[in-house]
Formats: sequence, structure tokens, C-alpha cells
Amino acid sequence: MFLRYVCASALAGAFASSPAVADALSLTMSAAVDRAVASSPVLSSERAAVSAAEQQARLDALPPPMTIGGEMENFAGTDDLSGFEDAEFTLRVGKTFELGGKHETRKALGASRVALQGNELERRRLDVATQAKHRFLDVVAQQARLTLAEQESALARETREAVAYRVKRGASPEADLALADLTVARAELEQENAEHAVESARVALSVLWGERSPSFARAAGSVDTVPELPPFEALAQRLQSSPDQQLFALEAARLDAQRRSAEASRKPDLSGTLGVRRLEAFDDQALVMSISMPIGLGQRSDLALARGRAELESLEGRRQAVELERYQELFTRYQELRHARHEFEALRDRMIPAADRALALARRGYDEARYSFLQVAAARNVLHSLQKDRIAAATRYHRLLADIERATAVSGVTAP
Repeated sequence: MFLRYVCASALAGAFASSPAVADALSLTMSAAVDRAVASSPVLSSERAAVSAAEQQARLDALPPPMTIGGEMENFAGTDDLSGFEDAEFTLRVGKTFELGGKHETRKALGASRVALQGNELERRRLDVATQAKHRFLDVVAQQARLTLAEQESALARETREAVAYRVKRGASPEADLALADLTVARAELEQENAEHAVESARVALSVLWGERSPSFARAAGSVDTVPELPPFEALAQRLQSSPDQQLFALEAARLDAQRRSAEASRKPDLSGTLGVRRLEAFDDQALVMSISMPIGLGQRSDLALARGRAELESLEGRRQAVELERYQELFTRYQELRHARHEFEALRDRMIPAADRALALARRGYDEARYSFLQVAAARNVLHSLQKDRIAAATRYHRLLADIERATAVSGVTAP
């Protein structure tokens, strides 16, 4: 009867959720995501890239610079022109006048590139947030496994004492004590492995915001709390507004800006200079002026427009292919999510209670000398394995849910 009491008291805590930690060293998932997003080196690099794109857009929006130059003619020649007496000195100031709205098209093109870079930042931000969720869930899952291993280790030691008591009284064979010692050794080894896994998971999470030594003691939460499944149709509709799909709209806006720039380049710019010329031979000055304009720009513009049409056609094909691929990925993840929930509920509601009853029967049979300790140990191993499967199913559910949230997140970046 003593063995029955030991097993019942130890297993009572095996299904209980991890105790909530109220100290300042506990970390919530939202806090972990905020830390990762705020301090991620990846996002720091992307923010700098956005700033660089903004500066480049400002640079491209500047008008062509004015020019200043000079020239000297009719000097260092032969006979009367061998010196500088008849030299002519000219000082010129030039400016290019853009025609056809080129300045506005450059500004639009720069704005489209900034928007694209902003979309890349948004996508990387979602990636980092999802990675932080995954690693936080790993910490919570490893903590649950450690709690289970600690309970199993304590149960194995207490059971060993109960078996030793029965062996001493001659109620059980010596082989049962050897098996109980082996069970204790295996439980302690599993506990040690679980402790190492928790430490590794904590470091994997904390390095996301630059901490090599985690400043939190444990992750606050339980994988056993599984939210309801969102409707698949609602999730599928959100795919169109995700940053991954918005990327194609922004690329299309960039190509449209390039098209307008190519159309504007068909109209040539006007370049002019105005200067003052000094004629030493006459000791006089005179104004000089020149105007120039490139010709033959139509063919270049036509080729640029043809290239843009081909790029837009290619972009549309890629958009359709990616849209179908994302839908298929979402559908697959959603089915896996449903299966993970079904597995978790089956383990929690049917399989673990059945294993618990089987263990109770095995314990009763052992107390009545009808079963051996090996049968009790086998029943307990089945229960322990099912408890670990429950943690794994719940963790898989949360990870899949985080992936779906990443895929269906609404983009905050719009086309210029």
C-alpha cells in the first residue's frame, strides 16, 4: 500500500501546470518579442538600409548641378601668336534645364525604392518576431519537460524506497530492487538532460537581443493553453495584404516609376552656357553663349519601355506563382495545426487518463503480489511517454500558429 501512496502523490503533480512565477526575472512572450525586435542586429542593419535608401532618394531628387569653366585660346603659337598678347580668355557658367518632368519621375522612383526597402524591413521584423516566439516556446516546452523529469525522478526515488522496504520484508524479490535502482538512474539522467536543454533554450532566446547570459530566470507561460483555431477562409483572405505579397505591388510601383522615367527621357534636356570672353588683341570683352541638346533619344526610350513591359510581365507571373505557393503552404500548416490540436486533446482527454488508470491497476496488482515491479515500471513508462508527447503536440501547435501569424500578418507598408 505504501507504493500505491507514493505513486499517487507523485503523479498527482504530473498533470498540473507549471507554477506561475511572479518575480521580476520571469519573461513573457510579448516581452521577448519586444526585446528581439528592439535590439536585433538584423533589424538594425535593415533600418540602416532604409535610411540609406531615403538619403539616396533625396540625392536623386536634386536637380543637375550648375557648371563653371574657363578656356584660353590663341596663345603659345607661332609668330604673332607665340606669346599671350593676342590670347582670348573665356569664363563660362552652364546649366541643364530638365524637360518632360524628369525631376518628378526621379522623385517617384526614389520613393518607390524607399517603400521597397521599408517592406524588406517589415518582412525581417516579422521573421525576427516569429523566431523569438519559436525560441520562447522552446524555453516553455523545455521547462515543462524539466518539471516532468523532476517529478519522475522524485517518484523513482520514492518508489525505490518503497520497493526496498518490501524486499527487506521479503514481500518482493531482489530483482525488483535492481530494477528500481535502474529506474532511478534513468530518471536522474533524463532530468540532467532536461536541465541542460532548458539552459540552451534560454541562451538561444536571449541572444536574439544581444544577451549572452540570459537576464531572465524562466519563461512565463504554459504550452497546455491552446487557443481556438481561426477560420481558414479568414486567414486565406489576409494573404493578399501580407508583406510577402505586398512586395509585388511595390515592385510594380517601382517599374511604373521606371516607365514614366523612360517616357520622360524621350524629351531631351536643354543645356546652355553663358560666359565672358577677354580679347587681349583688342583689349575688349564680349559675352559668349552656347546651347546644346542631345538627339536620337527616342530609340533609347523605346528600348527602356520594352524592357519595363517585359519586367512587369515577369513580375506578374512570379506574383501568381508565389500567391498559389503561399496558399498551399497556409493550407498545409492549417491541416497540421488541426492535427496537432487533435493529438493534444486525445492525449490529454483519453490516452493519458487511460494510462493513469492502467498504472493504478498495475500498482494495485503489485500491492497484492499479482504483478511484478517490471509491469508497474512499464505502465509508468507509458504514462511518462504520453506526457512528453502531450508537451510535444502542444508545442507544435503553438509553433504552427506562430508560423501562420507570420504568413498572414497585414503589411504596414504601402506603395508610394
